[in-house]
Amino acid sequence: MTQIASKSASVSTAPHAEQLFTSYPVQHVEPAAIMRWLRQGWADIKANPAASLTYGIIFALVGILMSMVSAANPAFFVAASTGFLLVGPFLALGLYGLSRQLEQGQTPRFWSSLSSIQENAISLGLYAVILGMIMVFWVRLSAVITGIFFNQMSVDIEGYAGLWNALVTMEQGWMFILAFFSVGLLFALFAFMTGVVTAPMLLERKVDIVTAAATSIRAVQKNPLTMLLWALTITVVIGLGIATFDLGLIIAMPLIAHASWHAYRDMVKDA
Repeated sequence: MTQIASKSASVSTAPHAEQLFTSYPVQHVEPAAIMRWLRQGWADIKANPAASLTYGIIFALVGILMSMVSAANPAFFVAASTGFLLVGPFLALGLYGLSRQLEQGQTPRFWSSLSSIQENAISLGLYAVILGMIMVFWVRLSAVITGIFFNQMSVDIEGYAGLWNALVTMEQGWMFILAFFSVGLLFALFAFMTGVVTAPMLLERKVDIVTAAATSIRAVQKNPLTMLLWALTITVVIGLGIATFDLGLIIAMPLIAHASWHAYRDMVKDA
């Protein structure tokens, strides 16, 4: 009897088996919901800080390592840091898993949140590949933009101070900033529209990536103002985490990831 009950419990926590290309209704949410998502995200951290902050520490260590490796090439660090926002939804899968465990009344555990990725491994793996390709393309394109402006003007960049001095002193520094962030914004817009609910949906439901991405796009279309403010909130919070020598990511990344789970739950309902 105990084995049967245990088996039933394990089945209930697995992603729902869904038909391919199912159309999921999305709900309208007001901008005020953003503060509720952040409060819920903070509550998830407090429910089991060890598991959530373990992820935060990992993100912070990766950020610090990136800073050290790219110290001689600060332009690459800027591109990689902004690229981090592109792949952030997938990197936060374990944190979504923790929120999901709490939602189901379970004790959130670090290792079990990682194993939940296996339940829809094919779709999640494909999503990871797509995001990885987008990030690589962005980093390469940003290198081209940097080369066009700095190489033609014979500007040498030595460290972060050198990058800042070059932007301030060179005649067309403002054009570089405009070009760099305009192109980056296009990448970010595409990644956000197709991914705002994709990763948590793939984690919770055994759906295909086309269904999840289409649902994400419709969620943004249904809530343009709320999603714009949510995107700005994510950028500010993660940006502050990076700006504090990446140490702020210990809190910023879990907070945004947990809040994103609650945003998904508010916007996407059963078919």
